[in-house]
Amino acid sequence: MTRIAMSWFDMEDWLKALITVLGDGSFRAAVPAAAKAELRERAAAVGRRSQLAAWVGQLAAVLDNEQLVVLDPHARRGYALTMSGVGDNFQLHILLADRLIGDPGRDLLSGVRPDRSWVEAATDGDPQLGPGNPAIRRFRVFDGHGAYIYPEGVPADIKPLDGTRVLVLHPANGNFGMGIGRVFRHMTPALVLDRVLEPHEVDSWLSRIAPAVQKDIMATG
Repeated sequence: MTRIAMSWFDMEDWLKALITVLGDGSFRAAVPAAAKAELRERAAAVGRRSQLAAWVGQLAAVLDNEQLVVLDPHARRGYALTMSGVGDNFQLHILLADRLIGDPGRDLLSGVRPDRSWVEAATDGDPQLGPGNPAIRRFRVFDGHGAYIYPEGVPADIKPLDGTRVLVLHPANGNFGMGIGRVFRHMTPALVLDRVLEPHEVDSWLSRIAPAVQKDIMATG
């Protein structure tokens, strides 16, 4: 029994070390996909009993140099982006709003841009925003199969469509906020807007996506 107890405490020390190194993009790139999958599996086995294990599992699932297609079916606009080092979907919400909301004359989306402090919290500033300045999402996001993308989830959970993770934007329908910009303080994300999709590309993607199944708490009708 003593050995079991000691191994638990030893595990916590190893988990702390893993959290540190997995926050580094060059380290993640050097870890084989099979090893990351095993880490996620083993972390999931004890994740309910150890927050550190849950974080290790989340870090092992982080996507790097991941190609995204983002569509706004209402504006009939689309974008190609490359994502690295994003810890959860709410952080992705903030970064998407920062990259895509702007001057419609420059093929960006109309709307209220996120507060600069939210973007800094989601990037490399103090991640804690507090109850007085929560980051408010600017849209609800669905995948290409019509499933709602929960802000509490991670980008790796987004099911690809034809080999690409597709994000479909819908109106926010109210205020949904979070008091933290990113989960992993020492992991700096990157979300690069590579290009605006051509109209024929947007039409092609829109013809392939499934209708959004709007059953989330902010759905209307």
